[in-house]
Amino acid sequence: MRLSRGYLFLTKLSVFALSAVLIIGLVSCGGKTKSAATGGNGEKIVLRLAEAQPDNYPDTIAEKAFAQMVKERTNGRIEIQVYAGGQLGDEKTTIEQAQVGAIDIGRANSGPMTQVEKKFGIFSFPFLFKDRDHLWRVLDGEVGNQLLKSLEAHNMVGLAFYDTGARNFYTTKPVRTLADLKGMKIRVMQNDILVKAFNLLGASATPLSAAEVYSALQTGVIDGGENNFSTYVSDGHYEVAKYYTLSGHLRIPQVLFMSKASWDKLSPEDQQIIKQAAKDSEKVQIQEYDKFEKMSEDKVKAKGNQIIALPDQELQAFRDKEQPLYDEYKAEFGDFFTKIAAAAK
Repeated sequence: MRLSRGYLFLTKLSVFALSAVLIIGLVSCGGKTKSAATGGNGEKIVLRLAEAQPDNYPDTIAEKAFAQMVKERTNGRIEIQVYAGGQLGDEKTTIEQAQVGAIDIGRANSGPMTQVEKKFGIFSFPFLFKDRDHLWRVLDGEVGNQLLKSLEAHNMVGLAFYDTGARNFYTTKPVRTLADLKGMKIRVMQNDILVKAFNLLGASATPLSAAEVYSALQTGVIDGGENNFSTYVSDGHYEVAKYYTLSGHLRIPQVLFMSKASWDKLSPEDQQIIKQAAKDSEKVQIQEYDKFEKMSEDKVKAKGNQIIALPDQELQAFRDKEQPLYDEYKAEFGDFFTKIAAAAK
């Protein structure tokens, strides 16, 4: 299931223009149905949810399930309309619109969330989680609740987390050991922590925008990148980087959130219904993501690419190399490091 490259190359200008037109149209719509900003007294409430991914993506499927749950649990009184495919803007735009109340609900990766709340930078540290179960123990526990709660200071309410799988290395020549990574130019997100992290592994961290990666792999400007199975396939990088090493170095969850302006207009009972339905939608998203990732993995195997598993001893060598990074950021993230490590036991 490959997303079209045309979709991925939408210009920021066109997204912003389309977003503005749709928001104006939605806000100006008349009729008896009211938004959260004006709903009350038993009148029907309509909430707008912005999603950058297309209709058939796991996140969108989960959000539609969330909307259905809310509808059923309020006997149709609250309707959540899901606008998928970036109709209301990209993730960064969605965050900004939620902060000012232009949209009611949105979803964004933890990466862009760091622009409004630095605590989400905790997910930039490689090998922070032993596995997926460890991640979800953290997200369902004190740390996850603290992160969601932190958004209230930025005019948003955190509702739930969604999964994005594990990020692994993909390269134009095989990486079977830490030594193999030495000197390789690896594309990283434009994030200071990640640049330091990959340099500590002996690679030459190369920040590039996502749009530049395919051609950079083709021309040898970089030797590889890192991402989950589904993005490795949907961005077409599996066509030009034939080796996929299961390092599992990053697990970066997504956040489902609501505009605090919209939230504050709801009754406590409705707030609880929405929060519980959002939490329940996590299970749907995880199931859909697993199916989506399995299809991507099957495509990689059908293409003849090599999927390389690392033995535990080699993975530990990768983890050990990152200790100086944890030492450097201990003052800022040390409390999180301690709580997350405790959740692994």
